[in-house]
Amino acid sequence: MVKFGSVGALGTLTNITVFSALTFLNVHYNISSIAAFLVAVTQNYQLNKKWTFRDHKTRTRKKFPKYLALNFLSFLLNLLVLNIVVLNFGEEKLIQIAGQIAGIAVAMGFNFLGSYLIIFAHHKEEEI
Repeated sequence: MVKFGSVGALGTLTNITVFSALTFLNVHYNISSIAAFLVAVTQNYQLNKKWTFRDHKTRTRKKFPKYLALNFLSFLLNLLVLNIVVLNFGEEKLIQIAGQIAGIAVAMGFNFLGSYLIIFAHHKEEEI
């Protein structure tokens, strides 16, 4: 759980950094969120696979689509929260960043459970 949290913290930092940079370049907050998600999810997958869950046997092409699907659902939660925050509090850049942070927080628990129970669970290879 500590390793997963560390990877998640790095992914959150990456996500917020990419999101903030694009937001300050006047990219629409939904587009910024999509780009930040794609960068962070790819980074987190590799770190979780190799370090957190020590899965050196399964090829990325087998688990990454499942991981991406799980994280896409989490991303939809994130995007929902982001849009709720922006629609209720305004489109100022700092509000957009706060909305992104709130969205990440909401999606985090869902992500851990899915990764632990489905994506990186120790199943026999034929079950995956």
